[in-house]
Amino acid sequence: MPNVLALMAHPDDIEITCAGTLLLLGDAGWQVHLATMTAGDMGSATQSRQAISRIRRREAAASAAVLGGGYTCLGFNDLTIRCDEPAKRIVSGLLREVRPDLVITHPPVDYMADHEETSRLAREASFCSTIPNWVAPRPPGSRRSRSRAATPPCATLPAILYADPIDLVDHHGRQVPAHHVVDITAVIDRKEQMLAAHASQRAWLHAQHGEDEYLHWMRRLGRARARDLRRGGGRYAEGFVPHLGHGFPKVDLLTPALGRGRVRTFARP
Repeated sequence: MPNVLALMAHPDDIEITCAGTLLLLGDAGWQVHLATMTAGDMGSATQSRQAISRIRRREAAASAAVLGGGYTCLGFNDLTIRCDEPAKRIVSGLLREVRPDLVITHPPVDYMADHEETSRLAREASFCSTIPNWVAPRPPGSRRSRSRAATPPCATLPAILYADPIDLVDHHGRQVPAHHVVDITAVIDRKEQMLAAHASQRAWLHAQHGEDEYLHWMRRLGRARARDLRRGGGRYAEGFVPHLGHGFPKVDLLTPALGRGRVRTFARP
């Protein structure tokens, strides 16, 4: 059974950027695992770091349950993610535990360093995970975490897809083109259910805006990317760019899994 790992910086990043595609892959028979670098410990103006971390871990697990997937928090702190040796070993351990065929992560250019460093870590750790002499710990919560035996290296590198940046724009406010655009119209309500599981963030933004801006914003992003589907396409979409660096698979996994009617492919940006 094919296996996809969505690895992003904070709870709710996955739901905003790629949960629709994950739902479709799950419906197509793929195993799905969600992971975040942090528990979102800076994600509150009223709760302590410890309290909001506990809340957001529960919310992320509830979101993953909507699509029948697992969830792992790697335990880093917000605003401090860095692609260094200890972090690469921890993320490599996650890769060896999940053993994904496909990794979906942040794009290399996004609005904050936590996202960009997570993107680099996903790529670096994927490479390291296949190297026999590279030692990596088992991830937090692993069913085999108490075992002293080393996790065997991954047999092959996973394909990597970079999801859309937040608000679909680069550092200069220009909309970023996508190579694959996935029509998620059929699962938009379930994507909203996953995002709504992050009730602490939804309540925070509701207090700021006086309306359910959190969910409206997600739908606006989906409609903006759906313009690439053009005539005859759906109302909501998510975009992706493949990582095509040396040694990594160049194969398109989305189209065979979801069908040509649901995935539109453009010239590589």
